[in-house]
Amino acid sequence: MKHIKLALASVATLALATTTACSSGGGSGTTPENQVTGDINTVNSDDNLTGGDISFAIEKTIPNWNTISAAGDISETVWVTNSIYPSAFTQQPNGSDVAMNSDLLDSAKTIKDKPTVVEYKINKNAVWSDETPISADDFIWQYHVLNKKDCKECSTADSYGMEKVKSIKGSDNGKTVTVEYNAGYSDWKAGFPRLLPAHIAKEHGSYKEAFDWFNKNQPTFSGGPFIIDDFKKDVSVKLAPNPKWWGKKPTLQSVTFKMITDAKQIPTALQNGEIDASYPQPQVDLLTQIQGMAGANIDYQMNKSLVMEALMFNHSNSFLSQKPLRQAIMKTLDIQQIIDKGVGQFDSSVEPLGNSMIMSQQDGYENHLEELGFGKGDVEGAKKILTDAGYKIDGDKLVDAAGKTVPPLRLVYTVNNPVRESTANIVAAAAKQIGVQMKIETTDSLGDSTSENKPYGYDIIVVGYTGQPFLASNATKRYTTDTGYNLHYSNKKVDDLVDKAGQSSKPEDVIKFINEADKLMQDDVYVAPLYQKPSLLAYNKKVGNIRDNPTVNGPTYNMAEWGLRSEG
Repeated sequence: MKHIKLALASVATLALATTTACSSGGGSGTTPENQVTGDINTVNSDDNLTGGDISFAIEKTIPNWNTISAAGDISETVWVTNSIYPSAFTQQPNGSDVAMNSDLLDSAKTIKDKPTVVEYKINKNAVWSDETPISADDFIWQYHVLNKKDCKECSTADSYGMEKVKSIKGSDNGKTVTVEYNAGYSDWKAGFPRLLPAHIAKEHGSYKEAFDWFNKNQPTFSGGPFIIDDFKKDVSVKLAPNPKWWGKKPTLQSVTFKMITDAKQIPTALQNGEIDASYPQPQVDLLTQIQGMAGANIDYQMNKSLVMEALMFNHSNSFLSQKPLRQAIMKTLDIQQIIDKGVGQFDSSVEPLGNSMIMSQQDGYENHLEELGFGKGDVEGAKKILTDAGYKIDGDKLVDAAGKTVPPLRLVYTVNNPVRESTANIVAAAAKQIGVQMKIETTDSLGDSTSENKPYGYDIIVVGYTGQPFLASNATKRYTTDTGYNLHYSNKKVDDLVDKAGQSSKPEDVIKFINEADKLMQDDVYVAPLYQKPSLLAYNKKVGNIRDNPTVNGPTYNMAEWGLRSEG
């Protein structure tokens, strides 16, 4: 069964409570005393830090260590291993920029545009912690397990563009890697995330055998500034500086990740000094407690994450296959009401999102939902769409142009998720105004509910999708025909525009084509955006250079720079 990865684990659920919440500072309310704001890429910077030990709470255990696998690619595992597995590029907090890993690479550049050819120069001093040089072999091994040809049975999280590679070669004693793609490829910087050591892989057999070995075994190696010093299963992971690290030495002596799976314990642990930082799921009560900790020297940052809350429409349903019905539902829906009854209770800065392919803080964002007049609670406009298409509203029933009564539609949300439950109720009430009945159901597995097995487990479902700086790659796997993430939507014009974006060498052309594709998809009403979820980073103010990074890299993207303020 093919499952769909729908959202970052760190912000997948937003619990609702009756507590009156303060503003996050982005809306009309007053910024709380201990909320730290500023340029998201540089906030909380400090050049005068000392060493020491800090602890960071994570909300999940680590059952799988291989973060390029589908099972291991969860937020918490990525955060723990960011400073162990080296990546060619790192996504920056603003959601648009990516930075070359200048410790791993001396350079990474395109030497030809059509087809795209990329040359990587690996730092001559870069070594794994057993002193084996980091080399082209490591890039080539990752290519083979991700390219969808050489290890089809490897359950990977993503291909990271490796299926587009025509050839990959090493030279200069393995310190130069040359990658030629089949065509132009604008998102080549997405390639080679979280490298694993090829020399260790070869000790464990075939690509599949080695891939599975990395899944199951705690890494005793490192190609980054930290290495695992101690691991207590389901309790904690302690990192210490990697003694074979060739770059600038980390400031801290250790970072211990404590597994606290009950978020209710986090405020108390922060206040008591049991932990120094955490990146919890935003919840009303939790945020209120943290906002009250200014006197305990607890600061926090709260930003728009790249996780989009959305409605996904099942185009395989014989009634929803008709665009006028889908458009009418979106026309009558009031997205601001959904926000006000949900996340707006603790973050007044949350606004309706009008684009599914480019998030609002990213370069080139355009609000297509607003252009189309969707999400504004326009019941009369919805009725006009229907009547113009030959529908009739007969009391509390909607009859289509063929004389068939539209049956109740299955509206699905994640079980034990009060915010999504609120969303479902609002969607159902809005649709009822145009004669469309909704049968609200819950699921404990979005992957199962949206799987390729027919009939699909929903007609409309509330989902979360994660945006990326790699616009064309993200759009390809989510919105183009016959991809693993998209099982029943097809528009050749969208496919062509996304393909053009993927082959464009100019960022402005990528943005242009992606916006054109998104507007078409919004008009088709497939994945309809609602809003972006907030992210929350809470920490003792003594910790410098720690900052929210609401991309897949998370706040540990710069952990080697963290340190303690001497006055802290």
